[in-house]
Amino acid sequence: MIGVRCWAILLAGLMVLAAFPAAGAERELTLSGAVSLALKQNPTLEASRQGVAQAEGRLTQTSSRWWPQLTGSAGYSRNYSEQSRISALEGSSSNHYNYYETDLAVTQKIYDFGQTGGKVEASKQELSATRHDLVTQREKVVLEVKAQYFEVLKNQHLVTVAQKTLASQAKHVEQAKGYYDTGLRPKIDVTRAQVDLANARLALITAQYNRRRARVALEKVMGKRPYPGDYTLADITVSPPLPPKLEPLVAEALKQRPEAASLQAGIQAAEGRLTSAKGGFWPSFDAGADYELANADFPLDKGWSAGVYLTWPLFSGFLTKGQVSEYQAQVRQRQAQFKELELTISQEVEQAWLVLRESAERIDVAETARINAEENFRLAQGRYDAGVGNAIEFTDAQVSLFDARSAVVRARYDYLQAFAALERAIGRPLAGSRVASR
Repeated sequence: MIGVRCWAILLAGLMVLAAFPAAGAERELTLSGAVSLALKQNPTLEASRQGVAQAEGRLTQTSSRWWPQLTGSAGYSRNYSEQSRISALEGSSSNHYNYYETDLAVTQKIYDFGQTGGKVEASKQELSATRHDLVTQREKVVLEVKAQYFEVLKNQHLVTVAQKTLASQAKHVEQAKGYYDTGLRPKIDVTRAQVDLANARLALITAQYNRRRARVALEKVMGKRPYPGDYTLADITVSPPLPPKLEPLVAEALKQRPEAASLQAGIQAAEGRLTSAKGGFWPSFDAGADYELANADFPLDKGWSAGVYLTWPLFSGFLTKGQVSEYQAQVRQRQAQFKELELTISQEVEQAWLVLRESAERIDVAETARINAEENFRLAQGRYDAGVGNAIEFTDAQVSLFDARSAVVRARYDYLQAFAALERAIGRPLAGSRVASR
């Protein structure tokens, strides 16, 4: 029995240990994982969801006017009346009496010339607008996650470039010291190499802190850290293809963007409020019934009433006229805002497309510059080793190589960020937009 218990405890301990990563082990976060985490935990997105819930509640409130309104009441009161002196003359000894009352009333809206219908329609369209706003906020969060994810990767690779440069520069310092000790090089070569080494260290420090700041920004949009320990980001191995034409993207964006659908719903909501306001010029028809039990003593007397009622606000101090004018202007305002939004969407798509094409061209040019810079550095290194080159030539080649490698990294991840921005501007993922994480 003791042996079985020991094995059970050991097995439970192994299961607990398996649930946690080994000490020092880093977990890997993919782009899709970062997006999923943000969609669950981003507080701005949660606020938008609650905005939809509020709009649903307002629709329920406005729709309630179409349903029968049932009211029940019951009461007891202690009363005094001088009329009770009559009862005293007849033998009563008190001028106080009790009164009991129970009432059940029901009313039903029959027709009000669009006053209720307009409000219900406005609430429906406001709900539709908030749902489209939620989609808009969701797309913004996805874009921000991608932008910050690529920013972290960009700075991670810039750290690698700075580390390689620092290692190369440290090797050059040792080389310059060796040449100086043997009398092959002057002291200034050592001093210059040490200055270049310090600059390389500064570049590495800057790159490391830029990476940390980018990671903090990524964690903010995700809502929290993805894992309780340190973690790495899965790199992107494939870049999506460049869209060939601009015009189809603009036309599609005008149809796809949730902001356009939200504003169209806003126009219809304003039209619903206008219809409701115009109904205020006309009467409202209601049906009602009432059943009552009341008396000063038991048993209570029964009574009831039923009928149809017409209510017509003949004059309200020009209130209805002012409401109609307000909502007419609101409709025209929303229509003008929609035209402005169309122009803004077209501009956003075109700008995103231009930035994407610029980034694509920068990748090709930067890659060519990197190849040439590596060859130039190899030649400068060889000339310095052979004693025919000088420290200035070597330093210039080293700086050019660092800049060229950094330019390739920036161009590549700027392209990915620009592609994500173009997808956001269009309102949907583009064909071939899936990027592979390693």
